[in-house]
Amino acid sequence: MKKSYTILGIIAVIIVIIYVMIPKERFAETVFPLGEGAKASAYDDNADGGTSVVQFKATDSLVSFQCTMGMDEKKPTWCGLVFDFDPKGEKKYHNWKNVDTLYLDIEVSGTNEINIKTWTYDPDVTDLSNPSSFKMLLKEVPVKPGRNKIAIPFEQLYIPDFWYDNLGVKRSRNRPHHESVARVEVSPGWNQSRGKNFGVNVREISVSGVSNKAYGIFLFMILGLMVVAIGRSHPVKEYDEK
Repeated sequence: MKKSYTILGIIAVIIVIIYVMIPKERFAETVFPLGEGAKASAYDDNADGGTSVVQFKATDSLVSFQCTMGMDEKKPTWCGLVFDFDPKGEKKYHNWKNVDTLYLDIEVSGTNEINIKTWTYDPDVTDLSNPSSFKMLLKEVPVKPGRNKIAIPFEQLYIPDFWYDNLGVKRSRNRPHHESVARVEVSPGWNQSRGKNFGVNVREISVSGVSNKAYGIFLFMILGLMVVAIGRSHPVKEYDEK
Protein backbone atom coordinates (compact mmCIF):
# COMPACT_ATOMS: atom_id res chain seq x y z
CA MET A 1 0.00 0.00 0.00
CA LYS A 2 2.81 2.43 0.88
CA LYS A 3 4.44 1.69 -2.46
CA SER A 4 1.19 2.54 -4.27
CA TYR A 5 0.87 5.89 -2.50
CA THR A 6 4.52 6.67 -3.23
CA ILE A 7 3.90 6.05 -6.92
CA LEU A 8 0.74 8.22 -6.81
CA GLY A 9 2.73 10.99 -5.11
CA ILE A 10 5.39 10.87 -7.80
CA ILE A 11 2.71 11.00 -10.51
CA ALA A 12 1.10 14.02 -8.78
CA VAL A 13 4.43 15.86 -8.75
CA ILE A 14 4.93 15.07 -12.45
CA ILE A 15 1.42 16.37 -13.25
CA VAL A 16 2.11 19.65 -11.43
CA ILE A 17 5.43 20.08 -13.28
CA ILE A 18 3.71 19.44 -16.61
CA TYR A 19 1.00 21.99 -15.77
CA VAL A 20 3.59 24.65 -14.89
CA MET A 21 5.43 23.98 -18.15
CA ILE A 22 2.32 24.15 -20.37
CA PRO A 23 2.36 27.49 -22.26
CA LYS A 24 -0.54 29.66 -21.10
CA GLU A 25 -2.82 30.82 -23.90
CA ARG A 26 -3.14 34.56 -23.38
CA PHE A 27 -5.61 36.54 -25.40
CA ALA A 28 -6.52 40.20 -25.74
CA GLU A 29 -9.59 41.97 -27.02
CA THR A 30 -10.01 45.64 -27.89
CA VAL A 31 -13.01 47.70 -26.83
CA PHE A 32 -11.62 50.80 -28.51
CA PRO A 33 -10.54 51.17 -31.28
CA LEU A 34 -13.89 49.69 -32.16
CA GLY A 35 -14.30 46.17 -33.45
CA GLU A 36 -16.73 45.06 -36.14
CA GLY A 37 -20.32 46.02 -35.37
CA ALA A 38 -19.46 48.03 -32.24
CA LYS A 39 -20.48 51.65 -31.75
CA ALA A 40 -19.33 54.55 -29.57
CA SER A 41 -21.88 57.09 -28.34
CA ALA A 42 -22.60 59.56 -25.54
CA TYR A 43 -25.68 60.18 -23.40
CA ASP A 44 -27.01 62.92 -21.13
CA ASP A 45 -29.96 63.61 -18.84
CA ASN A 46 -31.87 65.99 -21.14
CA ALA A 47 -34.65 63.52 -21.99
CA ASP A 48 -35.47 63.28 -18.26
CA GLY A 49 -35.54 67.01 -17.65
CA GLY A 50 -31.86 67.50 -16.86
CA THR A 51 -29.72 70.31 -18.25
CA SER A 52 -26.30 68.67 -18.59
CA VAL A 53 -24.36 69.65 -21.70
CA VAL A 54 -22.40 67.01 -23.62
CA GLN A 55 -19.93 67.28 -26.49
CA PHE A 56 -18.88 64.12 -28.28
CA LYS A 57 -16.57 63.39 -31.20
CA ALA A 58 -15.23 60.06 -32.42
CA THR A 59 -12.57 59.09 -34.95
CA ASP A 60 -10.96 55.73 -35.64
CA SER A 61 -8.19 56.44 -33.14
CA LEU A 62 -9.67 58.83 -30.56
CA VAL A 63 -12.96 59.43 -28.78
CA SER A 64 -13.38 62.85 -27.20
CA PHE A 65 -16.08 63.41 -24.58
CA GLN A 66 -16.92 66.55 -22.61
CA CYS A 67 -19.72 66.95 -20.07
CA THR A 68 -20.87 69.78 -17.82
CA MET A 69 -23.54 68.65 -15.38
CA GLY A 70 -26.60 70.84 -14.88
CA MET A 71 -26.66 73.32 -12.01
CA ASP A 72 -30.30 72.89 -10.93
CA GLU A 73 -30.23 70.72 -7.78
CA LYS A 74 -33.90 69.82 -8.28
CA LYS A 75 -33.22 68.12 -11.60
CA PRO A 76 -31.44 64.82 -12.27
CA THR A 77 -27.96 64.93 -13.64
CA TRP A 78 -25.88 62.34 -15.43
CA CYS A 79 -23.82 61.80 -18.55
CA GLY A 80 -21.45 59.23 -19.95
CA LEU A 81 -19.62 57.59 -22.80
CA VAL A 82 -20.65 54.14 -24.06
CA PHE A 83 -18.94 51.51 -26.21
CA ASP A 84 -21.72 49.20 -27.35
CA PHE A 85 -20.91 45.74 -28.74
CA ASP A 86 -24.51 45.12 -29.80
CA PRO A 87 -26.11 48.40 -30.90
CA LYS A 88 -28.71 46.59 -33.04
CA GLY A 89 -29.93 44.35 -30.22
CA GLU A 90 -28.94 41.08 -31.91
CA LYS A 91 -27.40 39.55 -28.76
CA LYS A 92 -23.90 39.71 -30.23
CA TYR A 93 -22.28 39.85 -26.82
CA HIS A 94 -18.61 39.31 -25.99
CA ASN A 95 -17.45 36.41 -23.87
CA TRP A 96 -15.18 37.77 -21.14
CA LYS A 97 -15.41 34.75 -18.87
CA ASN A 98 -11.62 34.38 -18.75
CA VAL A 99 -10.75 38.09 -18.67
CA ASP A 100 -8.54 39.04 -15.75
CA THR A 101 -7.55 42.66 -16.55
CA LEU A 102 -9.19 45.75 -18.03
CA TYR A 103 -6.81 48.35 -19.52
CA LEU A 104 -7.43 52.06 -20.09
CA ASP A 105 -5.30 54.60 -21.95
CA ILE A 106 -7.13 57.90 -21.46
CA GLU A 107 -6.60 61.63 -21.00
CA VAL A 108 -8.67 63.18 -18.22
CA SER A 109 -9.56 66.71 -17.14
CA GLY A 110 -11.91 68.23 -14.57
CA THR A 111 -12.12 65.25 -12.19
CA ASN A 112 -10.10 62.99 -9.91
CA GLU A 113 -12.35 59.96 -10.35
CA ILE A 114 -14.17 58.13 -13.12
CA ASN A 115 -16.62 55.27 -13.05
CA ILE A 116 -16.01 52.26 -15.28
CA LYS A 117 -18.99 50.01 -15.91
CA THR A 118 -19.51 46.87 -17.91
CA TRP A 119 -23.06 45.81 -18.64
CA THR A 120 -23.83 42.12 -19.07
CA TYR A 121 -26.88 40.23 -20.26
CA ASP A 122 -28.61 38.21 -17.55
CA PRO A 123 -31.35 36.02 -19.10
CA ASP A 124 -33.28 35.98 -15.80
CA VAL A 125 -33.31 39.74 -15.37
CA THR A 126 -32.52 41.64 -18.55
CA ASP A 127 -35.28 43.19 -20.63
CA LEU A 128 -33.77 44.08 -24.01
CA SER A 129 -36.00 47.17 -24.23
CA ASN A 130 -34.57 48.50 -20.94
CA PRO A 131 -30.79 49.14 -21.08
CA SER A 132 -30.58 49.62 -17.30
CA SER A 133 -31.81 46.05 -16.74
CA PHE A 134 -28.50 44.71 -18.05
CA LYS A 135 -26.35 43.76 -15.08
CA MET A 136 -24.07 46.60 -14.03
CA LEU A 137 -20.51 45.75 -12.95
CA LEU A 138 -18.93 48.88 -11.53
CA LYS A 139 -15.48 50.11 -10.49
CA GLU A 140 -14.63 53.59 -9.20
CA VAL A 141 -11.19 54.52 -10.55
CA PRO A 142 -9.03 57.37 -9.20
CA VAL A 143 -7.38 59.43 -11.95
CA LYS A 144 -5.10 62.40 -12.31
CA PRO A 145 -5.23 65.30 -14.79
CA GLY A 146 -3.60 64.39 -18.08
CA ARG A 147 -2.82 61.00 -19.50
CA ASN A 148 -3.59 57.91 -17.44
CA LYS A 149 -2.63 54.33 -18.25
CA ILE A 150 -4.60 52.10 -15.93
CA ALA A 151 -4.81 48.34 -15.40
CA ILE A 152 -7.85 47.19 -13.40
CA PRO A 153 -8.17 43.61 -12.09
CA PHE A 154 -11.47 42.54 -13.58
CA GLU A 155 -12.53 40.83 -10.36
CA GLN A 156 -12.72 44.27 -8.70
CA LEU A 157 -15.80 45.21 -10.72
CA TYR A 158 -18.84 44.65 -8.51
CA ILE A 159 -22.63 44.76 -8.74
CA PRO A 160 -23.69 47.86 -6.73
CA ASP A 161 -26.57 47.77 -4.25
CA PHE A 162 -28.47 50.51 -6.06
CA TRP A 163 -28.71 48.35 -9.20
CA TYR A 164 -30.60 45.71 -7.21
CA ASP A 165 -32.77 48.36 -5.53
CA ASN A 166 -33.64 50.24 -8.73
CA LEU A 167 -34.78 47.08 -10.51
CA GLY A 168 -36.22 45.26 -7.53
CA VAL A 169 -33.90 42.31 -8.12
CA LYS A 170 -33.02 39.86 -5.35
CA ARG A 171 -29.39 40.04 -4.25
CA SER A 172 -29.15 36.28 -4.61
CA ARG A 173 -29.06 36.89 -8.37
CA ASN A 174 -25.41 37.86 -8.16
CA ARG A 175 -23.93 35.94 -11.06
CA PRO A 176 -22.01 38.54 -13.12
CA HIS A 177 -22.54 36.82 -16.50
CA HIS A 178 -19.09 37.68 -17.82
CA GLU A 179 -19.82 35.44 -20.80
CA SER A 180 -22.33 38.01 -22.15
CA VAL A 181 -20.80 41.50 -22.05
CA ALA A 182 -22.98 43.97 -23.97
CA ARG A 183 -21.23 47.31 -23.47
CA VAL A 184 -18.58 49.28 -21.57
CA GLU A 185 -19.24 52.71 -20.10
CA VAL A 186 -17.08 55.59 -18.82
CA SER A 187 -18.75 58.28 -16.70
CA PRO A 188 -17.81 60.96 -14.14
CA GLY A 189 -17.23 59.82 -10.56
CA TRP A 190 -19.79 60.23 -7.81
CA ASN A 191 -18.05 63.36 -6.51
CA GLN A 192 -18.28 65.29 -9.78
CA SER A 193 -19.42 68.86 -9.14
CA ARG A 194 -22.35 70.37 -11.00
CA GLY A 195 -21.33 73.05 -13.45
CA LYS A 196 -17.75 71.77 -13.65
CA ASN A 197 -16.59 70.46 -17.01
CA PHE A 198 -15.49 66.84 -17.13
CA GLY A 199 -13.45 65.62 -20.08
CA VAL A 200 -12.01 62.30 -21.21
CA ASN A 201 -10.18 61.42 -24.41
CA VAL A 202 -10.07 57.69 -24.98
CA ARG A 203 -7.08 56.35 -26.85
CA GLU A 204 -7.52 52.70 -26.02
CA ILE A 205 -9.64 50.36 -23.90
CA SER A 206 -8.88 46.65 -23.94
CA VAL A 207 -9.07 43.47 -21.89
CA SER A 208 -6.82 40.46 -21.57
CA GLY A 209 -6.86 37.09 -19.89
CA VAL A 210 -5.55 33.56 -19.86
CA SER A 211 -7.35 30.60 -21.40
CA ASN A 212 -8.39 28.02 -18.81
CA LYS A 213 -7.91 25.00 -21.08
CA ALA A 214 -4.64 24.00 -19.41
CA TYR A 215 -6.25 24.43 -16.00
CA GLY A 216 -9.12 22.17 -17.05
CA ILE A 217 -6.72 19.46 -18.20
CA PHE A 218 -4.81 19.78 -14.94
CA LEU A 219 -7.97 19.37 -12.85
CA PHE A 220 -9.03 16.35 -14.93
CA MET A 221 -5.69 14.66 -14.32
CA ILE A 222 -5.82 15.38 -10.58
CA LEU A 223 -9.39 14.03 -10.46
CA GLY A 224 -8.25 10.83 -12.14
CA LEU A 225 -5.44 10.52 -9.63
CA MET A 226 -7.88 10.97 -6.74
CA VAL A 227 -10.15 8.25 -8.13
CA VAL A 228 -7.21 5.85 -8.27
CA ALA A 229 -6.19 6.77 -4.72
CA ILE A 230 -9.72 6.23 -3.37
CA GLY A 231 -9.89 2.89 -5.16
CA ARG A 232 -6.61 1.84 -3.55
CA SER A 233 -7.81 2.80 -0.07
CA HIS A 234 -11.11 0.89 -0.43
CA PRO A 235 -10.28 -2.51 -1.96
CA VAL A 236 -13.22 -4.56 -3.13
CA LYS A 237 -13.83 -7.69 -1.05
CA GLU A 238 -15.00 -10.83 -2.72
CA TYR A 239 -17.38 -13.22 -0.99
CA ASP A 240 -18.05 -16.81 -1.94
CA GLU A 241 -21.71 -17.49 -2.47
CA LYS A 242 -22.97 -20.08 -0.01
